[in-house]
Amino acid sequence: MSPDSKSAEVEITVGALEAPAEPEGCCRQRKRRRILDAAARAFAAEHFHKVSTEGIAASAGVGKGTLFRYFKTKEELFISTLSYSLELAGAEMDRALAGLDDPVERLETVCEHLFTFYRDNMYLFHLLHHHKALHEKDHDEVREKQNRLRGRIAEMIEDGTRSGRFRQVDPALSGRVLFGMLRTVMRSPEFKDSTPQEVSRTVLDLFTRGIGKHRPESPAGRSEAAPPGSPG
Repeated sequence: MSPDSKSAEVEITVGALEAPAEPEGCCRQRKRRRILDAAARAFAAEHFHKVSTEGIAASAGVGKGTLFRYFKTKEELFISTLSYSLELAGAEMDRALAGLDDPVERLETVCEHLFTFYRDNMYLFHLLHHHKALHEKDHDEVREKQNRLRGRIAEMIEDGTRSGRFRQVDPALSGRVLFGMLRTVMRSPEFKDSTPQEVSRTVLDLFTRGIGKHRPESPAGRSEAAPPGSPG
């Protein structure tokens, strides 16, 4: 073997040590995420029936055959995309809430971070909240993850009730109301220049205090809302 061949062999060996082969599972996960992200953008922009799997594959940088090795049908891909979008929102909630215990602070943080998350990823917001195919192609897995997110909010409201921060309300219904308020704000052009903190304060002030004026505390020690139209 010539000196040049030995040198080349050393270079190849060193290169292999410096850049070890990535585990196959990690590569597959990254490729799957690329497909799901490309699909989320495509389904957010067009109706389900107008989206082509060829276009999704091209955007993800894979062949159509590769796409169908991960997802057997276009419908399975769509459902998986919705599920993936909810997983991202749930992961953002987990990250934001780490180490927080106060129920009011937790609700404020959820509002701020979900607003920021969806503002930075509007295609995910449109996918989950505007897409008609969500209702046409309903699936238990998607509903379960949606209910899990709503359930997290309901738990915070229950914690606030137990600690005396909130009055007795239906936590599940209240959680859905809060999500509805956030969706409305996301759709409202009036809030496009507002900061997440401003949006959170506005939404939570309305959510926790309402718009009614309150009477002084009654002898029983409870504050009673004044009837609509009465003096404050």
